[in-house]
Amino acid sequence: MKVFGLKFTEKSLDEIVVDVCNESLRHDDFKLLVTANVDHLVTLNRNIIFKNACKRSWIITADGFPVVKFLKFVGHDVKGRITGADLFPKIMEKLSNKTHSPFFVVSTVETQAYLVNWLTSRGFDNSERRVIVPPIGFEKDEQYTSMMIKQIHLVNATHLFMGVGAPKSEIWMDRNNKSLEGVKGFGFGAGIDFFAGTVKRAPKWMQEVGLEWFYRLISEPKRLAKRYLVSSWMFLYLATKEYLNLKR
Repeated sequence: MKVFGLKFTEKSLDEIVVDVCNESLRHDDFKLLVTANVDHLVTLNRNIIFKNACKRSWIITADGFPVVKFLKFVGHDVKGRITGADLFPKIMEKLSNKTHSPFFVVSTVETQAYLVNWLTSRGFDNSERRVIVPPIGFEKDEQYTSMMIKQIHLVNATHLFMGVGAPKSEIWMDRNNKSLEGVKGFGFGAGIDFFAGTVKRAPKWMQEVGLEWFYRLISEPKRLAKRYLVSSWMFLYLATKEYLNLKR
């Protein structure tokens, strides 16, 4: 069943983690996992490049209570809200230095330092080469992109985790998918910073009642005010339009 032009998975979080860490599922093609929240759906409505990247993705989860509620309302059997912040630590727990080779693109040197130490403590070799902090605008820099891909190949990466925001993470990976054959890619944004402890996640009770967005808004008002207070209202229009289309 396609909703908003996308095929949302009906698998549970634990089932997805098993697939993500199962190296028998490793094929020649690049596989992208997208956690689609309200902001993603609003953005892909006006960004055809991002929309096509999501359409070509391997797994799409419903990230955000409005998205989950709408999917259930139109009869889609999603298992519930599955965020990058929930998936990332579960995947990290399953990664083995004998069968997996992760690579990280993160937004701060603090998150970089934490991940390097984490990888070293779990026996991954070349930990310093596995985590980079790209400059602003890296996604438009062909020379830097070539360097990134070369580093990804040097460690024979099986998993690529990007925490530099959407839609740039997903677009960059989709655009370079031919150079990322055999890799599984994830745009987990702040979920990686939550794991590293460099950004504090909302309390559990706020996550459970659908107020995580409010916690993030008051934590980073300048950066997130437009997303949550202006752009997100477009989702109501898109959901109404999609419902009428599905009904027809």
